[in-house]
Amino acid sequence: MREQTQWIRIPREELERKRIFHGDLGGRFAYFRCGQTLPADARLTARITAVSRYRLWVNGTPVLSGPCKGDLNRQYYETVELTLYLRAGNNVFSVQVLFNDPDIARDQTDERAAIYGVVGAGNCHALAVDGEITDSDGRIIGSVTTGHSLWKAWLDNTFYLKSSQYSVYLGAVEESIDFRVSPADWRTIDFDDSAWLPAMPYGPVNLSPLFQSVGLIPRVRVIPREIPLPEETESAFDHIIERDEAIILDAGAHVNGYPRFYTEGDAGTEITITYLERFGDGTDGQRIDDMNGSVSGRCDHIILNGSPMCYEPFWVRTFRYIVISGGRFTRPPVYRKTGYPLPVQSSVSSSVPWVEKLWEMCVRTLRNCMLETYMDCPYYEQLQFIMDTRLQMLFTYAVSNDTALAKKALLDFHCGLRQEGLLPGKTPTAYCQVISTFSMHYVFALWEYAEHTGDLALGRRYRPDVDRILDYYDGKRDETGLVGRIDPWAFIDWQDDWKETGGVSPASFEGPGAVINLMYAYALECGARLYEATGRPGTAEEYRRRRKDILLKVKVLCFDKEKGMIREGPSCRQFTRHAQAWAVINGMLDEEESRRALRSALSCPPCSFAASYEWFRALEKAGMEEQMRRDLDAWIGLLSRGSTTCPEEPHHPRSECHAWSALPLYEFMRTLAGVRQENGKIVIRPRLLGLPDLTGTAVTPLGSVEYHYQSMADGTVRCELALPDDAEGLLITPDGTRTPVKGKLSFTKQS
Repeated sequence: MREQTQWIRIPREELERKRIFHGDLGGRFAYFRCGQTLPADARLTARITAVSRYRLWVNGTPVLSGPCKGDLNRQYYETVELTLYLRAGNNVFSVQVLFNDPDIARDQTDERAAIYGVVGAGNCHALAVDGEITDSDGRIIGSVTTGHSLWKAWLDNTFYLKSSQYSVYLGAVEESIDFRVSPADWRTIDFDDSAWLPAMPYGPVNLSPLFQSVGLIPRVRVIPREIPLPEETESAFDHIIERDEAIILDAGAHVNGYPRFYTEGDAGTEITITYLERFGDGTDGQRIDDMNGSVSGRCDHIILNGSPMCYEPFWVRTFRYIVISGGRFTRPPVYRKTGYPLPVQSSVSSSVPWVEKLWEMCVRTLRNCMLETYMDCPYYEQLQFIMDTRLQMLFTYAVSNDTALAKKALLDFHCGLRQEGLLPGKTPTAYCQVISTFSMHYVFALWEYAEHTGDLALGRRYRPDVDRILDYYDGKRDETGLVGRIDPWAFIDWQDDWKETGGVSPASFEGPGAVINLMYAYALECGARLYEATGRPGTAEEYRRRRKDILLKVKVLCFDKEKGMIREGPSCRQFTRHAQAWAVINGMLDEEESRRALRSALSCPPCSFAASYEWFRALEKAGMEEQMRRDLDAWIGLLSRGSTTCPEEPHHPRSECHAWSALPLYEFMRTLAGVRQENGKIVIRPRLLGLPDLTGTAVTPLGSVEYHYQSMADGTVRCELALPDDAEGLLITPDGTRTPVKGKLSFTKQS
């Protein structure tokens, strides 16, 4: 933003008139308006940010929400093209600003909610806009720059965000608005704002060159947005159904969006709007689209003022269905579908119907969990957890070469490194939560990003994080030589045997746990590869010595020779799929031992969707493709349930959309199509897993590969490949035959 741009805020007279003062602003809204009279050829590119959140309208049309989520040291601004929204004559720029007080987030109540995923500097509502309006010849004919153009402000002392049992201490929020006392049409051109006061200048957005030269840093440090602007696409509902004095809106699939309702009714008429991922409680056997289930979920409540009006919630909503009771529609409801603009460059098809349906369901799941950050789930928490995010990053690489959100996620966690050497389990967030196992997932994710993108410069910048994290776990090694008990919340997975312990292995309550130590060993290997690739071979060697020692002690203390399996801990007799999978991934067991351990583990409860990635990698390494195909049935079965996204867990899901569950995206591209990048070369190792055919495109950083595999009647497999012109490839068939590929290749081989 330019040096002359000023922050503006609510004037003192408005605070006094509304009897609201500093310390009581959290969770409330301020409205800002700027009018301009313009010719038909007016042009405007603007930069905008706010403390803490804003939504922008131009001439009553919604444009954008922001700013992009940052932290106390990163306040992002957006650059947005507004020319298409301008008109000849009067124009109005309207911005709704929420101040999100971190103290309210910490002590959230039903009466004053905060958005947990929003945190930043500043102590009141503040808006900054920078933009000169020009004509077709480039002459300046107007301005929306705060501090220089006239912006008016109004503080709403009647409406603030709320929480409920569905959103308390989570990222989602609800609204309860009485439009008899809160303005409904303040965003429109014709609204009378004569009673509104001029906004109060609040100091420069950027410090003067003199202040900058002596190292002063502004309290709110403004920087450009690092990821693309979100998509907002006008969309209609698939079905509108009237039933039992209520209206049911069916979007046809699980979506994120800003719904708009055009309503009318007598003053005092109450309307309840309930957003649903499904009807009922989602228990096994109940179809997602069974509308006979109970209506229970996040709600907005509005009271009409007696005039026709349009209502749109401030914060994004997630839904498959919306149930509305009360009021009347003057126009069909619509919504603006929103999300990160991920270009999906991979594809898959087959004569087997479930293949494309499962692919579409998983792509939708991933995209619904991508906004300004990755999110665990869009309906409830809306927060970026590193365990979830690491998997979402891998799934993103399988479908797209857009790695901007993955890079920002690593930055978000890098900025959150704590003094003891652990990361917050989720970030950004208005309160810190540490999950003691999650920092290892950051190490996995950092190396996987550097390996996938080749961005070793980022790896060099963040590698000190790896050293801090790995040293933290090393400092927890006890007299056994293994990492002992770690706190808080040593979460591993929501598998059935661990539900009562909060996803924690019982071994972790007694001392060393095999899974945590095997995860630590794998983190040491990822750290070694990162340090080796970035020019620190000595540290890499140290990590590998440490890793070798950990693996030796796990095998000595936890390997049950009779069962051929790894126990959960030296003194814990429980066996799980997780321990066997991590042992195989680490190469701790030879080929025969690996298969025996994994086959024996089939009698244990399955990994939940969250931990299935490692289970599948172990099966892949052990050559157990037939089991991989059987385990895919857990996802294929979701289609007959009516799911349009992957739920958090396969049974009794809390959330119907949770992107750590979108694992089939990875399996389709990297396992079935078998396309991946290895050491600057495209390697193709297809595994049809019983499918008669598979066709599509697999994206890699070296370019996209077109593939077609066909099982022939004589038992052979026909393979057709088309690689980018300048890429080198290697085809590895199931019998181990290695064939160099350049350009196009047709190949027939006995299956």
